[in-house]
Amino acid sequence: MLRILSITAQFLEDVLLAMVLLWSLGLLVYQPVCIIPVAVLAAVAVWLWRSGRARTVRGWLWGCFLVCACAYLLLPNPRGPWQTPWARTPHCTLDGNILTIQDLRDFRYTTVDDYETRYTTQTYDLSTLVGADFAECRWDGHEAICHTMMSFAFADGRHIVFSVETRVPEGEEQTALGGLYKRYGLAYLIGTEADIFALRTNYRHEDLYIYPLDATPQEALAVLLGMLEYATETNENGNHYNTVTANCSAPYVAMLHRAVPDLPVKSLLLPIHNSSIAEVFYNHDFLQHRENETLPALRARSKVGYDIPLQNYSQNLRRRLQK
Repeated sequence: MLRILSITAQFLEDVLLAMVLLWSLGLLVYQPVCIIPVAVLAAVAVWLWRSGRARTVRGWLWGCFLVCACAYLLLPNPRGPWQTPWARTPHCTLDGNILTIQDLRDFRYTTVDDYETRYTTQTYDLSTLVGADFAECRWDGHEAICHTMMSFAFADGRHIVFSVETRVPEGEEQTALGGLYKRYGLAYLIGTEADIFALRTNYRHEDLYIYPLDATPQEALAVLLGMLEYATETNENGNHYNTVTANCSAPYVAMLHRAVPDLPVKSLLLPIHNSSIAEVFYNHDFLQHRENETLPALRARSKVGYDIPLQNYSQNLRRRLQK
């Protein structure tokens, strides 16, 4: 029995070692600046191995990974210049109940790549907040991953959308692998639904799902203030994007863990398998749904479709949900 456990443990270590070495190889590809410090530190690792301090090849390989991990941690966060959609991030100030958002994004599109760049300054009375919606956007038939957003509704009919996005530098192209190596920034965008949502429904023709939260205005306000906290900290500090740990779903997963401390261990995978976030919300009664309505039925009813009229976009979008 002990031999079986030893073999299993050795196998798992080898699998983990292979994974971290592949990550280390990717670091040298996506961050060539690391080659010099890694080479110097690797020489130290070779010396330790040859001097007998690293007694096995496996130990030496783990040492190489630690060298690469140190080099990664020393990399500065990317600083731009950024591509136009992420060139400006919002600045928010709160005076009592009055929220002022500078650089609220409100682009107008002709095509996906042809748009009028518009930013506005808007004020909102938080005492008039009436609700919040969780949104997920799917594309190319993906089932495991999606883009997640949060929209907040005010009594005067206005809505603001928080969209956590990869901040791509000029001349770069976003890739999932590049997102593991500090190639991109992280931006908390705040915009109108006629920009953030319409880009996806009317121009990219992606599948957008809107799930109203089963929350009182006070509970919705707590979510909004949490998003403002995350947005301020990230946008001011220039944090980097990470495909696994700091992506579009990280704030919602963090809020879930605050609200439900006993989430199962598998919830740690939610930032990666983020299409399951709506399921977790549903299972904990955080989403509005009809009596005995299953999640698949709710999801089918929550799909808003394409080509929603831009005039009074938010109202037209929600009429789709009432059908």
